[in-house]
Amino acid sequence: MGHRIALHPDLAQWVVSPGGALFCARVRQHLANGGKLNHRIGLRMTDRERADLIDLFGDAVSATGIRLARADTVLRDSRHTLPLRMLIIGAGGPIRTKRGQARYRAFLKRERLRRERAETLAAIADVSELAAEYELLASMPDDNRRVPPMGSRAATPHWDTHCAALRAAAEWYRTASRDWKCSERELAALALGGTKTWTTASRAAFSHLVGIPFTEAVHTSDTGLRMTGPAEWHRQGMVADLNLAEPFIELPGRAVTRNGRFDLQAHGVFLVENQETFEAVASRTSVPRKWLCIWTGGFASHALAHFLDMRVPESLPIAAWGDLDPPGIDIILDLSAKSGRSIQPIAMEAELYRRGRKLVEEPAELAKWLKEAQKQAANVPSQFKDLVAAMIEHGGLRCEQEGLHEQVLPHLSRWLAELKPL
Repeated sequence: MGHRIALHPDLAQWVVSPGGALFCARVRQHLANGGKLNHRIGLRMTDRERADLIDLFGDAVSATGIRLARADTVLRDSRHTLPLRMLIIGAGGPIRTKRGQARYRAFLKRERLRRERAETLAAIADVSELAAEYELLASMPDDNRRVPPMGSRAATPHWDTHCAALRAAAEWYRTASRDWKCSERELAALALGGTKTWTTASRAAFSHLVGIPFTEAVHTSDTGLRMTGPAEWHRQGMVADLNLAEPFIELPGRAVTRNGRFDLQAHGVFLVENQETFEAVASRTSVPRKWLCIWTGGFASHALAHFLDMRVPESLPIAAWGDLDPPGIDIILDLSAKSGRSIQPIAMEAELYRRGRKLVEEPAELAKWLKEAQKQAANVPSQFKDLVAAMIEHGGLRCEQEGLHEQVLPHLSRWLAELKPL
């Protein structure tokens, strides 16, 4: 299976002729699409191609096509005594029909699932704490549905998440039996094939399996928050005076949120997406005298979201300045959703976008950003609608905040002073 049929030398020479190559390619596609050999197919042929077809199939060939049933009969009755399908297979190998391809994909999917089940079962087989999970997984029907078994403590509907959580839980129980507590990345390296493979969903499923919150089950590293402005962090005495930070200070996000006292004397919190712009705000404007300025670094960490939720009073406004493009908008909306706080955009207006210098990108990239903007137009909050409309008007062109420093930095303090808490 998978090998070509050896054609007679005369036929082997014919299938590479102009007419033979055209015919074989057209009929192969016809059969792959589920067509039969009792149809007439149309062919746009040159005189040379038509002459080649007449040489082999005679009166089966017309000026605009060929009758396949007649061609099959002619070929069977010739000295080659070969069915037409075998000629096509001999010319180009086995024919994969759409139905056959679907069956093949289903076969591969089932085999992959079988392998994943077997590997996961082997990974948890020696862990008594996961015996019930082993039984649930082992009793699943032999099908190709990538879903976890009903009743699993992992409590996730996603197969990949389920398997990752089981493997991590098994390794966690083994190391715990040796009185060793893994770090987050150490456990991922041991159980998940890489230190950066954790997801929010797999952390939650793992915690369900071991019955302990993730941050208690493993050693987790903190996330630094770069900030400057009128605030102090006290923990058995002053740890940091952010007023003195030049151009900023980096504090451990979870620690500054959970431990000690954070005295925030600011008029509000100002979030900046890109580092160069953050440092420009810190060193070239008066904003840090009255506002706590924080670098988000693109899509913000959970540590920053938790900080905004726990350390920033509801009475203070939170503002953000990002790139004037679809990701810049998504970054702000994502952080707002994570923190549960309203965030007001600054310097992200349609008029600034129109005046700003746009990125030079390939047509395919522009098409991608235009599509993203068109998707955003249907559901972004009102404060972004004019900006999104301008991006669509300009075909998806993007404008980075660094190119707007001259137009924004001199006015930033005044614009922020005009904000009120939402």
